[in-house]
Formats: sequence, structure tokens, C-alpha cells
Amino acid sequence: MISVKDLRVEGGLKVPCFIGSTKPEFSWRIEGDGEGVFQSAYRIVVASTKEGLASPDLWDSGKVVSGEQKFIAYKGHPLHARSRLFFQVTVWDDKGEQSTNDPVGEAEVALLENSDWDAQWIYFDGNNETVSSPCPYFRREFPVRSGMTGARLYIGARGVYEAYLNGKRVGEDVLVPGWTDFHKQIQYLAYDVTSLLQEGNNAAGVILGDGWYCGQLCGRNRARYGVGHPELLCQLEISYGDGTVETIVSGNEWKCTTGPILYSDLYDGEFYDARFELGDWNVVGYDDSDWRKASVGETTAECPELVLKCCPPVRKVRELRPVQMFHPHPDVTVWDFGQNFAGWVRIKVKGYAGYMFTLHFAEMLYPDNSLYNINYRGAIVTDRYVCHSGPNYEIAEQTWEPRFTFHGFRYVQIDGYQLLGQKPEDVEVVGVAVYSDLEDSSTFTCGHEELTRLYKNVVWGQRSNFLEIPTDCPQRDERLGWTGDAEIFVETACLNMNVDAFFRKWLRDMRDDQKPNGAVARIVPDILEGSEGAAAWADAMVIIPWTIYRRYGDKTLLRDNYEAMKAWIQYQKETSNALVRQKTPYGDWLALDKVATPTELVGTAYFALTSRLLGKMAEVLGYPEDATYYRTLGDDVAAAFRKEYLDETGMLKIQSQTACALSLEFDLLLPEQRQGIADLLEKLIAENKGCLATGFVGTGCLLQALTSVGNLDRAYSLLLQKAYPSWLFPVLQGATTIWERWNSFTLDNGFGDVRMNSFNHYSYGAVFAWMAAVVGGIDYVEPAGKVIRFAARPNAEIGHASFELNTPYGKASSAWEIKGNAVTWKISAPANTKMQIVLPKGVKNAKLNGKPMKQEMVELPNGKYEVTW
Repeated sequence: MISVKDLRVEGGLKVPCFIGSTKPEFSWRIEGDGEGVFQSAYRIVVASTKEGLASPDLWDSGKVVSGEQKFIAYKGHPLHARSRLFFQVTVWDDKGEQSTNDPVGEAEVALLENSDWDAQWIYFDGNNETVSSPCPYFRREFPVRSGMTGARLYIGARGVYEAYLNGKRVGEDVLVPGWTDFHKQIQYLAYDVTSLLQEGNNAAGVILGDGWYCGQLCGRNRARYGVGHPELLCQLEISYGDGTVETIVSGNEWKCTTGPILYSDLYDGEFYDARFELGDWNVVGYDDSDWRKASVGETTAECPELVLKCCPPVRKVRELRPVQMFHPHPDVTVWDFGQNFAGWVRIKVKGYAGYMFTLHFAEMLYPDNSLYNINYRGAIVTDRYVCHSGPNYEIAEQTWEPRFTFHGFRYVQIDGYQLLGQKPEDVEVVGVAVYSDLEDSSTFTCGHEELTRLYKNVVWGQRSNFLEIPTDCPQRDERLGWTGDAEIFVETACLNMNVDAFFRKWLRDMRDDQKPNGAVARIVPDILEGSEGAAAWADAMVIIPWTIYRRYGDKTLLRDNYEAMKAWIQYQKETSNALVRQKTPYGDWLALDKVATPTELVGTAYFALTSRLLGKMAEVLGYPEDATYYRTLGDDVAAAFRKEYLDETGMLKIQSQTACALSLEFDLLLPEQRQGIADLLEKLIAENKGCLATGFVGTGCLLQALTSVGNLDRAYSLLLQKAYPSWLFPVLQGATTIWERWNSFTLDNGFGDVRMNSFNHYSYGAVFAWMAAVVGGIDYVEPAGKVIRFAARPNAEIGHASFELNTPYGKASSAWEIKGNAVTWKISAPANTKMQIVLPKGVKNAKLNGKPMKQEMVELPNGKYEVTW
């Protein structure tokens, strides 16, 4: 039996969903009984109604002989804004058996052009725009007549919003629509709100926060986009059985006021005074006579491009309970969640009207268990809640959590309960982890406790920083989309979560901020003009699309970014001297090597790599002349690298670990030069007491470089090194995420340089890409895992390891265990894939499912297998 599962559209979006394209792409998984299950053909039918699938009016692909099941392009009748489509996929296996009971997917095209909008931007004009001010509330009542068949709400903001219909929350999204360059594009979201409306009178309500649009960004700087107040744009379209559509839009019929949120800022926190709550402000019949008319701003014809949010929004994804409490001083209590994360705290307290509870946050504690949060720099990171009263002004129990802020923290100190004669146990405290709602893709455990903890730290670092954009850190007055950090980490990001759509969105932001000369920004969205074109940072423009293609098979992402990638390569060529790049900022950031690696060397290495990668992508897209040109350019740059940085004996002039790692991993050397550089790298590590000395750039490829030259023992010794600097050193100091510096804190010496000391900084977590392929033993030979390589390299110190990866085709697994001198390795691959099983070098007498393996590498159909030796 074969069956279709997990229907998706666009960049892996689950259905049902709204899409921003008239040429959707369909993907699915298959499952079947037994081993060697392959898809031989598929048929996609698309109709405008579910009932119409039996005789599809939009598209019938017919039976297509193909094993493809990812990003199949729609080729039916033209779609347009508001088109609704139902689709069904039928597949046949290689024995000709047809799937049955195929699921039905549903998607709907949202608004596509600014001209599809009738709404206008509205705002509250009663605040002081030079400071964080009370959040505005908007409302409007409207009728719905009988015969309603559907309703759609399209809503965006310059700022962030929370929307209601008849008192009920619209969606579960937070901090939406998110962050883009608001001068170039503004995101909106679409919701099916049919169930929230009723015949007769209805009420719509929206709260706005400053968000990224006009709140603090990069220090104590407000209104980076030129306006000091948030603005709302919304359009509610109500369809009726007679074919008519009524539209309710933001405009001069809306009223507004301010309420209990006295301010809310991403850096500073939220101040909520429950005494100013507005009652049932978002339901029918509310008395809004003292509310003012909303001010009306631009029309959509005047504003930047409005685009449907194409990736999962930020949501409240997990909740954490405190694991212990500390009492550093009399009447002071600190709650410990046992995990550094991004989000906020929900409290349940008892208090009188006007009584304030204050929440202070920290990632770390001083030795006396008081909060260490000076590393937040200019970010105030404090929430305040003022109680309302119960009946007859009595003490009342009340629950609160913020709406329009987030913090990076592990600890919270709550003050206020003490002065009411309460105990800390009287306060209920829940941590709410907030990040882009991306599906988890992997699990990893092993027999080495610190290594398992390292994996968890990598994942939590990504959860904390993949919040709308890939930020460097979630806690201090920064939280910016540094391109270098993301470029180094993207491979690991794909292993931990499904990030295809997430990076589709961010790469569009990157294109928006690319300079006319092709230079790519250091941060995206770019609010810090300058330093564009930085080596390794700007190269994210090429490396991220290639990595996403390899991990998901997403050619659309390659096409969308192809011209931008070409422009970046051309910029490198034009600003180089005989193909050697000139000095740029950053380089091997935070390197510890005694010999500094020049940014010119880093830039030239990346120039060669990205040129070759673009040649590969040109071939994938069917541009053979471009493929030849960029591959040749990459080879020429590699030759220029050798001429500039190698001496007459073929040895590196710059003898740093990073220079060695880049030249080996980026294939910049002639075959006869590799062993000499490999020996140099081994020598440099040994001279450094067996420790790495690389920074962000070199660390990202160090273990891969060692493995590529057969020095697996040294790669493992670096991974398992516990002395400073190493991956496990922070773990032994109590880290629960990846740190910005190896010694951000040490048990012996305390805290590092407070000016730049983040305890949630994911870049060094890029090591998991190596762990997944070598310790876990799973890597891809072909894009999306159509062919999966199983090549675990068991290590006696680790003892056993288990790695599961949700590939685009389904779950792959690899688990090995050493007992005595015997290794047992169990592996499996999903339907419609092939497997390569590669033994460690030197292994003899291996058996596959009990039968001798005569070769070091064998190719097999998907299924479950056991290898022993």
C-alpha cells in the first residue's frame, strides 16, 4: 500500500493556508509498506471547490511519470487575487499500485497588488511621538446581513498588531506582521474569519504597538523609519450567497483611544496599568462616545509594496515552569527557568487597585544570585503591571502577560508581592517562549552528557534568535539580522527546523537592502548604513540560497535570488585587485589565533567559493553559459588566492587555523598542496594545547576541513575538548544556549567583557552540521535528501548516538552503539529515497542485515537496515 501525506504549498507551508502567488507549487510525502517504496508517477488535480475535484475546473496534470514530489509548479487556468483552490495528489508506486483515500489540500490566493486594497492607513494622533507612548486601540461596528458564506480579514501594520472580532482574538500570531524595510515592503496577514462573525451587528477591534517600525532599534533610537507612531491597515471582505461582497476597511469610520498599555517597546518592555482597562471595548454596543476619530493617512496607492507574509509568523510556542527560586537578599526572589530563551513571563498575582508588580530579567546571576543584566546595555528590559481592584475595591486575583515586547532571559525577579505580606509561592510564574513557529526537524542524543547538552543549546539558540528574522541575540539593545552569523549557521538551521519559508522571506529583505552596485548589507533589514560588502557577511547572498536548495530542493528560491547573486559576484570582481579582495570589516570575528587572518584572505576565499556555487546554481537553473563562466571565475579566484597567500613551496604565508581551514574546506589548493596545509593545521592546533583558535568564520568550517583531509581523530578531539576555548567549555560553565564568546562567563573568573557579552548567540552552534553528518551519520547526496548518505563515524568516548532527521521526504534515522569491540548501527530512510551506506575507513568484516559487506560503500533502496562490525 502507498499513501500520500503532508500536503504543502509554496516554501513548505502547511495547508490550509493563504498564498501570495498565482503560480503555487505543490509538495507531498509518501508512505508505504516494506522496503524500497518508490513513486513512479503522480497526478495533481485542482478545483475551485472541494466537490469539484472529481471533475477539476482549474487544472488536471494528468498522470505524470515522475518520482518528483517537491515544488511541482501549477500549470492550470490563471489564478488571481482571492482565488480559492482545492487540490488532491494521487501517486503510483514502482509496482503500479495507486494510492487511495488521498487527502485534500486547500489554499487561497490573498491580495496581490496594492490596487487590490481599498483601505487607508489610520493612526492615533494624540501621543508624544518622541518617546514610547500608550498603545492605541481602534474599533468600528458594522452590520452583516443574512446569507453570509465567508469572510476574510487582510491586516497589516506599521508597527505590530493584535486584532479582535466580536471580542474574540483573530489568530494566534504575535508581534505581527513583523519586520521588513518599511520603506520597501510592508507585510500583511490574511485570516479566514467566517466563524467570528454573526448576522446583525458586529465589532472589530485592533491594538497597535510600536514594534520594529517606530520603537527602539539599535541603542536608544526610536522611529528609524521616520515616523513616531504605529499605523493600521485592514480590510474585511464579507461574501454572500447572492454573489455580492461587502468590504469593511480602515478609514475615517474608525475610532481610537488609548488604554492600559502605557508603553510597550521591544527593548524596554511593557507597562500595563489594569486600572485603565477599557472593558468590552471590542464587542457590539460598547460606548465609544469619548473616543476620537482615527486620523487617516496614506492610501495604499501611495505606500510601499504590500506583501503577504510568506513564512510562519511569531507565536507563543512553548511554556516553561521555574525549576528553582533564589533569595539573594531579604525580600528579594529570583525565579530560575533552567533555560535561557526569548519571550516573556505570564504572572498570576493578587493585589489592590494601583498596586504595581515589577519584573526584571537576566540571562545570568552574580555569585550572590542577584541579577546580572548589565550586558543588556541600553535595553531597559523591564515589565510593569499595575493591578485593578476586585468588587468593592477588594484585593483581586489577576493574570497578565505582555503583548508587544520580548526579552532574552533565564531569570526573572518579581517585586511587589512582598509589600502585600505575600510569599513568593503566592505568585504563579510561567515562562512563555516566543519565536517564529517553525517545525522542529531533528532529535539527537548520545552517551556523552555534555555533547547532548551542546545539541540542546544549539537548538535553544536557534529558537531564541529565529524570531521574525535570524537575529544575533535576543536580549540586549541590538537583536539585528547579522548576515555573517546566518551564513555560518544556515546549514545547522536547516537541520534543526524547517526554515525554507523563513529564509525565503529574509532573502527578500536582503534583496531590498542590496546596494545598486551589488554590495550586500551586513545586517538585514539594514538600519545601519555602511560596511556593506563585508567578506563572509555579504556572502550570505549566495551561500544561503545554495544551502536551502540542497536541504529542500527549492529551485524557486534560486530563481528569485539569481540576479541578486550575480550582482554580488560582479561587485566582488569589480572591487578586487587581480581577483584578490580588498580589506573589509569583521573578518574572522572574535578569533583567538596569535596570527590574525587578514580580511583580504577571508574575502578572497569566499569569492572563490561563492563564484563556484553560483556556477552550480546556474547549471541547476539551466543556464549553461553562466555555469561555465562562474565556475571558471571561481577557479581563477582560487588561483589568485594561491598566488597571493601561498609561498613558493605551497605553504600558507598566513599561518592561522582559519587560513588553513578556509583553504582546505573551500578547495582553494592544488591536490599536491593539501597535505602540507593539513599538516600545518594539525601543528597549529597541537601548539595551541589541542584547542581551536578560530573565530566565527573559521570555526564554522574547522571540523569539516579536518575531516576532509582524513584527520577525524583531531576533529573529534576538538569537539570533545573541555578546556577553554571549546564548544564544551561553556557547557561546563552552565550554558543552556550558545554564547557569543567561549568565555562569556567562567566559574573561575566570572563575567567577560560586558560591552559585548551575549549568552544567547547562535553562530558557534554551526558545529552541529558536522555532528549531524559525522556523529549522527546523516547527510544528503542529492537535494532534499533524494539520496541520503549514511556515514556515521562511531567514537568510543561517546559510546552511542541516535539522530533522527525529518527530511522533505520523511524521517531518516541513524543510531549506533559500541559494546566492547562491537559496533551495531541501525539506519532507515523514508519512501521515495535511495541510500548510500559508507563504512569508516579500515573497517573489516562488516555485515549488512547479517550478510557480509564486501565494499566500503553500498547503495540501497529506502528501508531499515542494520550494520555491524
